[in-house]
Amino acid sequence: MIFNLPNIPFNDNDWICILINYLNGWTEIPLNSTYGYNWDDLKFCDGFIGYLIKQTEYYLRENPDILDKQFVESWKYQGKLYRVIHPIVVDDTTEDGYSYKMPKINYHNMISHWTDDYTFNGLMYKLSSKETYIILEANTQTHLAFDVNKFRKQYNCENPYTAKEREIIFPMYKDCIKEYHMSVNEFINLKSNSQSG
Repeated sequence: MIFNLPNIPFNDNDWICILINYLNGWTEIPLNSTYGYNWDDLKFCDGFIGYLIKQTEYYLRENPDILDKQFVESWKYQGKLYRVIHPIVVDDTTEDGYSYKMPKINYHNMISHWTDDYTFNGLMYKLSSKETYIILEANTQTHLAFDVNKFRKQYNCENPYTAKEREIIFPMYKDCIKEYHMSVNEFINLKSNSQSG
């Protein structure tokens, strides 16, 4: 038994089937350059995947025997994670057109897109290597993250279009995250030097 949502009994196959469908929607949530995520879509996905992550953490501490360990191992990730935050468009126009600024990071504790690749290799088609971004580095510590590719491989539902992004789902916990303001190239050099030194 995995466990049930409040007032909704799911068996293990129900969870797996629903997760497969949720993940398709989650990886396609569009980002708006001005406002970020659609808040309702984010809450909807967090209500399922975020609940799964947080309840699994709870049961691992309090009653690990209740969990389907094979299922948990099919998606569980712990370690370093990385995320790029783009500058946002400011609506008021200037003589030169739209202006851009760095957003204030919203540590809302709901799930977000992350990767375990600090080079962002599978995401570079969306990024500039020299433009300044906010780059987030998380350490899951005692928390769990959801490895999308690992889960999809386990249940034969891989997506060739997003596989290279090495997507991991993890909540925006402020105490787990460090912010950097720099280019992707600068960040790669920083991480490469810290690992070799």
